[in-house]
Amino acid sequence: MLLISNPAAAVAPDSIQNTLEGCRNNGDITLPNGSGQFVCPDAAYTTGNLGKGWNELDLVPYRLTVSAGNSAPSTQQYTIAVVVDREDAGKPGYDVLSTLTKNVALSSGTCSIASVGAQAVLDPGIGGTDKSIYRLVTINQSKNSTCVFDYYARLALGSHLYPGSSLHANLTNESFGTAGIGARDVSIPVKEILPQELRKDMTATQDTDYTWNITKQAKPTSVSFGNVCAKDFDDQLPVEITIQWTRSAAIGGKITVTTNVYAKNPASRTITVSVSDKIYKGLNQQTTQVGSTATANNVDVAAKTEVKVLTNTQILDAADGSEGAFNDVATATYTDKVTGIAVPGNTTAKASASISSGSSTNATAVITDTESISGSFLQFSVDSLGGSVAGSFNPAYVLGTKTAGPVNWTSGEQSGNGSVVFNKTIHLNGQKITSGTLTDTATLTPKDGSPQVSGPVEVAIVSSSAAELKIDKSIDADSMSFLASGEKYVIRFTITRTGDATYQSKKELVFNYGDSGATKSVTLTGLVPDTYQVAEETVFVNAANVETTGVLADTTSNSRTVNLNVTDSTPICLGTATFANKRAFGPATAEVQKVTDPVLQAGDADFKWSFTLTGPGTGTGVLAEADAGGSAVAFVTGGGEPFSLSEGVYTVTETLKSGWDLNSVNSNPAATTCSFTVNYPVDAGKVFSCLFKNTKRAEVQVIKTFKGAPITGSEVFAFSLRTGASAAADGTILQTLQANAGNGGTITFNKVVPGSYQLCEQGIPVGWTTTLSSMAGAFSPPNGGDNSTTCVGFTAAAGQSVSFTIDNVPPPEGQARTIGYWKNWASCKQSGGKQAPVLDRTMALAEPTGIQVDSFYLHGSVANPDVAPDCGKAVNLLNKSTFSGTKKASDPLFNMAAQLVAAELNYTAGAAGCAKVSDAIVAANALLTKYAFNGYTHTTMTAADISLARSLATRLDNYNNNLPSACL
Repeated sequence: MLLISNPAAAVAPDSIQNTLEGCRNNGDITLPNGSGQFVCPDAAYTTGNLGKGWNELDLVPYRLTVSAGNSAPSTQQYTIAVVVDREDAGKPGYDVLSTLTKNVALSSGTCSIASVGAQAVLDPGIGGTDKSIYRLVTINQSKNSTCVFDYYARLALGSHLYPGSSLHANLTNESFGTAGIGARDVSIPVKEILPQELRKDMTATQDTDYTWNITKQAKPTSVSFGNVCAKDFDDQLPVEITIQWTRSAAIGGKITVTTNVYAKNPASRTITVSVSDKIYKGLNQQTTQVGSTATANNVDVAAKTEVKVLTNTQILDAADGSEGAFNDVATATYTDKVTGIAVPGNTTAKASASISSGSSTNATAVITDTESISGSFLQFSVDSLGGSVAGSFNPAYVLGTKTAGPVNWTSGEQSGNGSVVFNKTIHLNGQKITSGTLTDTATLTPKDGSPQVSGPVEVAIVSSSAAELKIDKSIDADSMSFLASGEKYVIRFTITRTGDATYQSKKELVFNYGDSGATKSVTLTGLVPDTYQVAEETVFVNAANVETTGVLADTTSNSRTVNLNVTDSTPICLGTATFANKRAFGPATAEVQKVTDPVLQAGDADFKWSFTLTGPGTGTGVLAEADAGGSAVAFVTGGGEPFSLSEGVYTVTETLKSGWDLNSVNSNPAATTCSFTVNYPVDAGKVFSCLFKNTKRAEVQVIKTFKGAPITGSEVFAFSLRTGASAAADGTILQTLQANAGNGGTITFNKVVPGSYQLCEQGIPVGWTTTLSSMAGAFSPPNGGDNSTTCVGFTAAAGQSVSFTIDNVPPPEGQARTIGYWKNWASCKQSGGKQAPVLDRTMALAEPTGIQVDSFYLHGSVANPDVAPDCGKAVNLLNKSTFSGTKKASDPLFNMAAQLVAAELNYTAGAAGCAKVSDAIVAANALLTKYAFNGYTHTTMTAADISLARSLATRLDNYNNNLPSACL
């Protein structure tokens, strides 16, 4: 056999219910069955103790049931292990574990055995044993199926010596644990296992005319009243004792030695025995063997019988008897024709006899028999006699009389072979648990010789109990009325045993929609005497097969204790656990909670909030007022009692306050109401809670002043609230407001959702300054190169009022603007938008001279300042193009001309300048003149002047962007 200790990782069963059972034998099981199988009647299988009827070399049947419900995968393959105790403290338990076969008659759905591993030994074994035997079983199974598999295990020769109280069969996962499969264990009481036995007697005679031999057999060798709790329990069991004697002539001067060897088979099946017998001088087996070895091979001994398998008669010389006595050893080996697997070990029996000698005839002999019984509540009766000799009872005995004995019988003087058969009945006085022995001892006394005693025949007697545990379950009509079509209650019971921590059994009752009665029962049978606990779990299963636990409650508790013990040898045959259930709680109710940001206190505005519950039975709605402190408030009736919800859909709606946002309902940011469905019985007693979270919006106020004083003139200043704006991004404009004399320069961005924003002043005129640009973190967004917008970032918390005071000062000494600004704020702009014609108006300010470019000038119109005659030429140069629009961005002179036009416009508009910039403007115009720049073309430049043009363009660009480096 394979010896392993660490198997591969398992594929665990998914949603599988397992039941491991063994065949309970009260002494009434004989195998194989009528079909030649080692399978018991279905009613004999139990998860409890397997009774007192299993003995050495029995093939003990086991049954594995695996059920896959609707929640199991459509198909799956998983591996489990069947395990039995093999060895502990050097003593054997089981020594053979069969393969598994599918019980087709009891299986349903689609299931099969994919493979069964070879029998192997686990060292160390499970459950604290030294060694276990196991087989790995891989099963294919579909959902909604039940598979039943049968197998057996052989009780080893010597298993009656196994230490402890029980031998175990287990079901485990592939790793020999209980994870994913639960604890499954079935046991046999070791002390009830009877051994395979040899019995023998021996005589030795010398110098007689005749020799006698007496033998005796019992049929059966053991009896069991079985389960005294059974309805068909019989308190009378028959036993037959047969005594035979023979007379044979002795050989003068020789010694006649006779031994009789009996094999006793307590098993529930036929066992094949082979016996060898050896006779030795004296009383020590170390001495010389005399005579030949006698053998009897392959003798079938029927279940629960004792058979004389060998009579060994040896005629020995007088010298062989020099020590005055002989001893004899018989050895038996066993053959298992069913499994074909060798039976390890053997049994022996020993006897000795002194030589009876003298000049005697021994022509006649008298046979006597004594019968008695031991054990409480046990008696026997001799009902009739058979055989060739009637004999008589002494003292007198009336046939059929119950007695504990002794009953003595004598044959009278016999002169030849003969026999007597005692037909007896063993009587049990009532439903009692007991054990005892019927003993029969026969003696043959030759007329001239010493008595020959045939070793006593002992018939073992036992009775047992297999109690029943009935579970009665009732559910009140109110709870049953909650069930709808396709719904059901499943009540699951777990039964455990005080005296065996490994014992566990599970039963369930199902109450379906439409059941006419709300009381059902389930019964466990074959239970050993003990105290049992029954715990229930109540489950509601809806039409979609979704389970909810705890919907029903027992009137007292969900556990019962049932006593099935034996008191004064009298068993408790039936115990009942009664559960009465009703819905666990009252009707469902609803409540609402309010959480605000910022946290409000009692007395604050907006502290109280109103909610409306609508749904079945609410009419126009049930109102509740919750404060912002977060406490749950129940929806109540007019009398102040919690409003009882009927089955159906309900909605809770909030009356939203101005300036507040609803952030989430029960943590769902997308929800605006709280809706739930009440479905009984699963929602009995449930409190449906709705949590509304609200945030108060912030406000951003801008106080705009003009040269440090309130706005009184026609000045208009535009501000925008943005998100995502930076020096690299324009961001998204959320709101735009204007500060003017009409609003006193104070504007407010209302209902601002808390978060990070940017406040931007837009369209700041050329030459103007704004205190916004001096605030920490101020920046100008790209804005297409138009630097007339200045922004600063800030964070607005929930309910916060953020205030900015911003002052603007007009030219001189204000800010310059970029070429992007000037070409966009023009009447002939190429971009979209509604920008004012700032370029045109500034060119009008430069009249009558105009804006110098080379030795020519670009002119505006004093008469019509909003439309400059040379607007197109100016915009094209600002765009680094020729007057006709040809792009020249890579031309150093056109690039410089663009920055020059913007710088001259900034100077004209009143932007602050400096000597470095003024010199650069003069130098730029001189360079344009040097190369005959006419707005369309110019002459070829030297490398030095190209470098000069680029340097001048950089300085002017820095100026137009208000960079300090322009003046350094």
